Amino acid sequence: MLDAFHAHRDFKTLAASTRTHYAAYAQAIKAYQSKSGPLGEILVDRIGPPFIRALVDRIADGVPAEAGREAVPGYPTKANHWLRYLRRAFGWGIEHGHCQTNPAKGVKAVAEVADHRMPSRVAFRAVQAYAKACGALGAREKGRQPPYLWAAMELAYQARLRGIEVLTLHDGLVDADGELLLTNRRKGSRDNQVRLGARTREAITTLQAYRREVWARRGFPTPIHAEQRPLFVSEDGTQLTRAGFNTAWGKMMRAAVTAGTIDQADRFGLHGLKHRGVTDTPGNHGDKQLASGHKTLAMVHVYDHDVPVVEAAADPETGSAGS
Repeated sequence: MLDAFHAHRDFKTLAASTRTHYAAYAQAIKAYQSKSGPLGEILVDRIGPPFIRALVDRIADGVPAEAGREAVPGYPTKANHWLRYLRRAFGWGIEHGHCQTNPAKGVKAVAEVADHRMPSRVAFRAVQAYAKACGALGAREKGRQPPYLWAAMELAYQARLRGIEVLTLHDGLVDADGELLLTNRRKGSRDNQVRLGARTREAITTLQAYRREVWARRGFPTPIHAEQRPLFVSEDGTQLTRAGFNTAWGKMMRAAVTAGTIDQADRFGLHGLKHRGVTDTPGNHGDKQLASGHKTLAMVHVYDHDVPVVEAAADPETGSAGS
């Protein structure tokens, strides 16, 4: 049914970003292991709302550690994305004769607790150092990780970028002198030019060197136009996709936990480094808004977790601050 939905014109007329997300949801849902086997092999009309309720809750709550198996963290937002997708897909299936019922209809979404997962500076730099060391290993050495992971962390932090903004950077956004990086912000945020320090320059040169190595190995010609030279490329030489990056990121994080670099509770996502970057930006909220490109100060407050130091209240009777 899901394959039929994705092949139909109703799916093909959806926004490109929606199609990309739905394709990822479908792939994960079909491969999801239930007690009856892969979810993609179960007849739709044998699935009822209690099954969908249990699926959503399991994704939202996660799975505790068991003998021989690591704990799986909960993802309430992911659970709700799956629920909305299934509700739409089953509804389409009823209209086109692929199923008789919509088991996702009436199933309530789970509450999403705001969780920025901003890492501490210690955890951030520890994981980055681990990723950098693993990225320097030989192609066939045990523990090898893609060298672009640590560089992505630096760019997300220093330029205060969302994940997709990091992954779509290209040579055309770096000035000829290598002093400034032009951002490519989404969601209406204002672009700005970020001064490149030593760490950021190293990250960019590392990405460019890795790209040259991959393109040379694959026999790819180097495009003349800088805009056609993405900073992030996959092993096959094409521009790195969000799904490909997320897979590599998850693998690296699990390895970092296993290696004792951080605890399971200290895991974070690339977006958490935007929070870290905004929080660590010096100045007042106006300065941070200029640096982050946010349209409103309200959004700056969401990303800025700095706790200011203030004076104690003044005692009107003594005219001095309390002690």
